[in-house]
Formats: sequence, structure tokens, C-alpha cells
Amino acid sequence: MNEFVLIPTKSQIRLNTFAEGLLSKFAHDLELRCIGLSGTATREQGEQASPGVAGTATISVPLSGIEVTGTVHGTRINFEGLSAKDRRDCLEKMRHDVFHTDESGVIRIEVTLRDGNAQVRIVPPKGKTVELSTQVNVHEESGTVIGKGTLELSLMAIGSDVVKGPMNSFRVKDRVVLHFDVAFAPK
Repeated sequence: MNEFVLIPTKSQIRLNTFAEGLLSKFAHDLELRCIGLSGTATREQGEQASPGVAGTATISVPLSGIEVTGTVHGTRINFEGLSAKDRRDCLEKMRHDVFHTDESGVIRIEVTLRDGNAQVRIVPPKGKTVELSTQVNVHEESGTVIGKGTLELSLMAIGSDVVKGPMNSFRVKDRVVLHFDVAFAPK
């Protein structure tokens, strides 16, 4: 079995959240970015990075490494759409309402991959473990193994409270979209 370590500077996870409700037009769809990732992976001996690749990965996402990238309008991101205070408030609400902890919490993502199909376990710091399936595009560049894909996650499934605005004027939709682009180098 070949062993790999995650390259933090070449890896990121992005989350898209969506507002709904009576006054959702005045709320914002957001993109959040997870940085400071760490992790390891294995690939079965003799396998090449191709659709037939098989292996496992474990990735740690520190809540302190989640930041608000900006507000989303269609396919465009407005990087200055929120003040620094609004960004801090969004992150504090996310930690409190979604993960029920502070910034010291860590989300663990465990992946088992076979033939481009991934079984993904998301283990929040508090709350419920969720298992999902998704397709992963795996390829190799100069010895670095890169995995890319997207998956949808229900916030309620991981034990989140309903995330809502002042006086319940809007809510964050239960479904968030995660885009991942992770790179692993040989250990």
C-alpha cells in the first residue's frame, strides 16, 4: 500500500450556502473556504491514478480554518460583500448553530474510494456522523495525487439547528454544497 500526506497549500474545500424564506432576497448566499486542512491517504499497491484507483483518505478540517470568501450572486463571488464584523458573525453563528462548539472543533472526513466512487463519512466535532456517496475525479500530476468533486450535505443530518436571521426573516437552506480539490504527495 502506498501512503500519502495532504498538501495544505494545494488543497481546499469550499462550501456554498443558500438563503430561503420571506426576506431571503435581502440575505446572502455565501461561499466559505476551509483552509489549514491536514490528512493522509493510502492507495492500494499496484494501482495507478485512473478511474480504477482504490484507496482511503482522512482529512481534518479545523473550524478555526473556515473563513467567509464572500457573497455569491449567480456564478460571481463578491469578495467585499460583507464587512469584517458580518464575516465574524457568520462564522460564530456557524460554529454555534451548526457545530455546537467553538473554533477549537475539528471536522473529520473519512473517504473510501473505488473506481471513482467515494463513500464519505463526515464526523462533526459534536453532532451526528453522516455517510454519503459521490463521484471523485482522481488524477496524478508529477507524483501528486489530486481528487476533485462535489457533494451535497444536509445540515440537519449532522445535527445542526436551523440557521436563521434576525426575527426569522430568512433561513439557511438545509442543503449546502461542498466542492473539494485535495492534493496528496507521497509520504
